[in-house]
Amino acid sequence: MTKNFKVGIILIVAGFVMLLSQIGVIPGLSFLFMLGFGFIAAYVILGGRKEYGYVGFLIPGVILLAVASFAALEESAGAEGVNPGIFFLLLGLSFLAVFIVHTYWFKEPGRGDRFWPLYPAIGLILFGAFVGLVTSDQWLECFDLLNYLWIVALIAVGVWLMISSIRSGKK
Repeated sequence: MTKNFKVGIILIVAGFVMLLSQIGVIPGLSFLFMLGFGFIAAYVILGGRKEYGYVGFLIPGVILLAVASFAALEESAGAEGVNPGIFFLLLGLSFLAVFIVHTYWFKEPGRGDRFWPLYPAIGLILFGAFVGLVTSDQWLECFDLLNYLWIVALIAVGVWLMISSIRSGKK
């Protein structure tokens, strides 16, 4: 099959799914999941990791799955709702999935091209943890933990300096 034929099939399926959503056959939450899996299927059908350019299908696919998962959690949680930090954690995990599934396997591109999904993943996961902590009742307990974290950081930097000193001495 040629590339145009594959893209044609993808567009036809996307059109039918959108038509079914417009006439109310597919509810909103199911549509988000179907759209996310559709983008991932397009990524796989068009070649996935064989060419670097198809990551444009994987990224919206995993992000839509993260949004749909959060919406499903919100729907099932009822009146108490879900901690908003989970939304950012899910988005961070979606970029981590892009790294694990796609960019990790490329050996030719430079370091920035290969590891770029880790930057938004780490940022979103840390922000999600921060938002989750701030919106929870355990915010004040975190201050007790901070008393120990800076001590652990000092010890870790000390160990790193010692190891780098030993390595530079051997050269």
